[in-house]
Formats: sequence, structure tokens, C-alpha cells
Amino acid sequence: MNRASLLVFLLLIFLMFLVFPNLTGNIMNDATGETAVVSRVIDGDTLELGGSGEKVRLLGINTPERGQWLYAEAKERLAELILEKRVRLEDDVTDRDKYDRLLRYVYADGENLNIRMVREGFASVYIIEPDNKYTEELLAAEEEARNDSRGIWQYSNITDAFCIGLYYPFMYNAKGDDRENLNGEYLILRNSCTYPVELSGWTLMDNSSSEYIFREFVLMNKSTVTIHTGTGTDNETDLYWGMSRPVWNNNGDVLYLWNMYGELVLKYGY
Repeated sequence: MNRASLLVFLLLIFLMFLVFPNLTGNIMNDATGETAVVSRVIDGDTLELGGSGEKVRLLGINTPERGQWLYAEAKERLAELILEKRVRLEDDVTDRDKYDRLLRYVYADGENLNIRMVREGFASVYIIEPDNKYTEELLAAEEEARNDSRGIWQYSNITDAFCIGLYYPFMYNAKGDDRENLNGEYLILRNSCTYPVELSGWTLMDNSSSEYIFREFVLMNKSTVTIHTGTGTDNETDLYWGMSRPVWNNNGDVLYLWNMYGELVLKYGY
């Protein structure tokens, strides 16, 4: 290949990536910082980049957990905004979280989508120091969404409920014979917020109306509690339903969780 042909070839390659930027998902640097194509939206505040496979957690926000009200809507909204698009990634102080996800503010068409998700009511503000670059803007967006009763702010009593989500694994099929391993059948709830949430008076139920009512119990911030089907002594990490038979059907069931005001907090079918 002579020099002229090589120059034409390189020019064509350059034009191809200029016209079709989504052909590569690898993280690239441009004048405004890191850019990459989004290949998958995992939930309302987490995405995956094409090519590199890096997972990115949106900084400063928290969206409903799997099984919670508006979980699917938040995920779908983020997908509408960024899926298969090239986005710009902006960092703060902390580069990665304990799950090795990149911590970033994500921009599409020049707009900070972390702030937009909060403004539209699909997310609440979730600041973990020292990553506080856009605290003022995020709080202003949350106040706007709250005042207009958008999304998660439609019900005032349910706010803390968005801290509580289903954590994995959900052992609806205990090892061996379910009837002989009742405490091997369990579910785990997690408080994803930075403050404790009182669960006293909350109700857990399956599709056949087997009911568990939380007694005096506070789930500490960033903590989990396991609810076993069988009997045992309650403590800070494990609670016991006290059933003499299995609750969760192995071939499919629905988990419901209501707060003390009778508002549905979580619904998860399998």
C-alpha cells in the first residue's frame, strides 16, 4: 500500500468512527473527558459499558431496588436516555466502589443524567462523602421532584421504604426436603440507605396469604436481615417466621412487603 492509499484508508477509518461512534464501546478520551458506549442498563443507577464490560454506578443517587415499586420504570427510563449511546463519564474523588464499579456522573447530549433521574422522580439523592461535587444541584432537583409529587415522591409515607430491597440469594427452595429444613428457606432484606429504618409493624406475605408481621425491629444502615421460615431466636441479623411448614412455593410464588401505613413497598414474583 503506497503512502497516498494509506492516507485515504486512515481517513476513511476516521470518518467511519466519526459517523458511527457506537461501533466501539471501549472507554475513550476526548476533549471533555472519558466517553464510552452503554451496552446494558442493569438498573436505574447502574450500567455496563460495551467493549470493556466495565460497570458504572451513577454517583449521588439511589433508585428503587429489584422488586420495589418503580424499579422497572427507573431502569426503563435510564435505558431510554443512554442505551447504545455514547456517553461522557465524569469522576469525583472516589474512582471505584467495593464492587469494583466505576463511580461516575454520566452525561448524554450534554446533560447530567444523575441530576435528571432525580428531577424526574426516579431517584433520590444519595451522597457519600467525599463525592459531593453536585450536591447542591442534586438536592435542588430532589426538592423540585418532591414538591411536584413525581415518581417516588407520590406518597409521603413511603420515602424510607425505598431504602429496603430484596437481597440475594432468595432461598425459596431450601436444600433437601423443605419440610425438614425450614430455616434453609429464607429471604434477605437490605437497607441501602445511610440511616436506620424501623420495620416495626411492616408485613411480609406470600401469594397464599401466609403473613409475617415485624415486631420491634430496626434495620441499620447498609445492613441486611434474614427472615427464616422456621423457628429460632430473633437477633439483629436473623428473624424467624415460626412456621411449621414451608412458605415459598418452589415452582413459583409472589413476595409482598407492606410498610406500617399499609402501602406496598416491595413485590417480587418468581
